[in-house]
Amino acid sequence: MPAKPRSFAALAKAAERALREAGVDHVFVGSLAVAAFGVPRTTADLGVVVAYREEDAPRLAEAFHRQGFQVSPEDLRDALAECSHCTVHDTRSGFRVDLAPVQGNADEDAIRQSVRVKWRGAALPVAAPEDTIVMKLVYGSDQDLEDALGIYVRQSSRLDANRMAEFARDQGVLQALRDLERRAVE
Repeated sequence: MPAKPRSFAALAKAAERALREAGVDHVFVGSLAVAAFGVPRTTADLGVVVAYREEDAPRLAEAFHRQGFQVSPEDLRDALAECSHCTVHDTRSGFRVDLAPVQGNADEDAIRQSVRVKWRGAALPVAAPEDTIVMKLVYGSDQDLEDALGIYVRQSSRLDANRMAEFARDQGVLQALRDLERRAVE
């Protein structure tokens, strides 16, 4: 009898085990942050920002392999060199992990200011709601704006408005944040 396909929650737990085993700092972003703080939606990818160096690539790839993922050290090194993401395929489901190496202060801050969230029986480091809202505004697709609004509405009483505004200013989306705040009131 074939094994039951891995659920999205099981995918997140397996990715967390691999990242902890590899000993790299990381933060879950995107759909997992939206699920934790806003309005959950269906997705096939799990976004994670990872602080790793070229010499960490073999250890990181091996940790993912032990958890049932496919990725090569070369793929991880290429992502670092090209400042892009690396797709880590799950052999036990149709899901994937979109692994992005740290590319600047915003990514470093997201890791440093991550929030430990209990989600589906696992404690995961997730990008803070303020960071997630601002980055969703930076990306700016219709879905990103809906995600940002859902987080803002659900978390409004807990948000650090000053920190979020400062980050939005640094990212060039302060006006978009102000527009989102007005939309949330409506």
